[in-house]
Amino acid sequence: MKKKVVATLLVLTMAAGLFAGCGGGGDEKQPDAGGAGNAADAGAGSDSSAGSADGSDSAGGSASDAGSGGASDGKVIEITWMHHFQEAGIQAWVDDIITKFEAENPNIKVTTEVLGADSYDQTLKTKIASDDAPMIFDLGGYAYYKEYGDAGHLYDLTGMEGLSNIDPEVLPAGQVDGKQYAISTDQNAYAVFYNKDMFEEYGLEVPKTHDEFIKVCDTLLENGIQPIAAGYQEQWCTQCHFDIIASPWYGDDEWWTKKMDLSSSFSDDAAWKGFVQQFYDEKKYWGDDPFGTNWDTAQNMMANGEAAMILNGSWTIDGVTGKNPDIKVGVFAYPTTNNPDEVTMQMRPGNGFCLYNSQDPDKLEAGKKFINFMCSLESGQSFANHASKLSTVEGVDLSFSEPLSEIMAYEKVWSTASVKLFTSEYQQLTYETLTNYVMEDTLDVDGLAESLDADFAAIGK
Repeated sequence: MKKKVVATLLVLTMAAGLFAGCGGGGDEKQPDAGGAGNAADAGAGSDSSAGSADGSDSAGGSASDAGSGGASDGKVIEITWMHHFQEAGIQAWVDDIITKFEAENPNIKVTTEVLGADSYDQTLKTKIASDDAPMIFDLGGYAYYKEYGDAGHLYDLTGMEGLSNIDPEVLPAGQVDGKQYAISTDQNAYAVFYNKDMFEEYGLEVPKTHDEFIKVCDTLLENGIQPIAAGYQEQWCTQCHFDIIASPWYGDDEWWTKKMDLSSSFSDDAAWKGFVQQFYDEKKYWGDDPFGTNWDTAQNMMANGEAAMILNGSWTIDGVTGKNPDIKVGVFAYPTTNNPDEVTMQMRPGNGFCLYNSQDPDKLEAGKKFINFMCSLESGQSFANHASKLSTVEGVDLSFSEPLSEIMAYEKVWSTASVKLFTSEYQQLTYETLTNYVMEDTLDVDGLAESLDADFAAIGK
């Protein structure tokens, strides 16, 4: 998955990734992780150098030392994997790797608990507080990794055998203060997903400039087709769309930090205000009730031909084809400007999988084994095949998927894998305020900027 990266990356924090895409907020669908060795090898990886959240080895030995997770006395070790994946393809991946893992590890039983993205974080905190924490769960970026890691809830995965299978450029995204608290097994593309047959029917070509994109939208509208399916009842969908327009052009990698430390204001940021206006101006292409339409309905609209495009993450492929297997989904990078040379495919690592820092050594060793298996080539290929997503596991074959191949064909890539984005408090405030202003009949972009400046200043006090 090596690509030519246009933006230099330093430290990932949470931001736009959120829980986007997995049925309600970011980042996501999982692939069939790939790596080295067969399922048995991946599942039994020794990770004696991995420690607990405070750096100590609370597990008391490597995964291989533990055998089959407490199998010496014949008991079955049960662990829970909590996630928020809603699409049929990624759920098929979940079922597939659990089946294969349990076949290799008959003394370990993996159960799943599926939650909506909006309630995920609060439910996880409640479970941890009530001593009912899942052994495996995913979090939405640096801010969460640091919060849960500092509280002692995350096991340090440093030295785990499975990490050697993951694209090394992605691993820093899951690190906090030198500790590997999370592993992203997928890489999400944020782009325009479109109905190829519909484009062909109306003689439309993939736009290379923003003016060409507007012309495509106008042509669809003139033919009674809603250009963009907008599930903006769910804020994360609004966030994904806006960031696709604005993110690569926010400026230097410190754009986000400067807003949080008040060294830069929204009111003085002409470029950002310009993208807000551009976002609002395209509102006429979103249908009559974009803020009353949820993500599932938006996918259905594209799947059944009511709408031609969706601006979101690459889990859209799985979501739409899961509803209509016959649809031909294409992908192109959103042309932010009228300079074709500036067309850039946006990439972001998906949510990171974490291991709970359990005091139960049997469950901890079982959890290590499962994390290692998730990072295997067998799992990575299954992820790609079932979920139609980009795996971070090296060696995964994507040639079976035309949409994924189209994503990978882009040489110019802008990635947030290392950019320090907004922490959760600032992120939530930014997109709630943006949504409130965009819902109005007219846009007061200066008022929006002033409101954010005042609220950011209040947070910083």
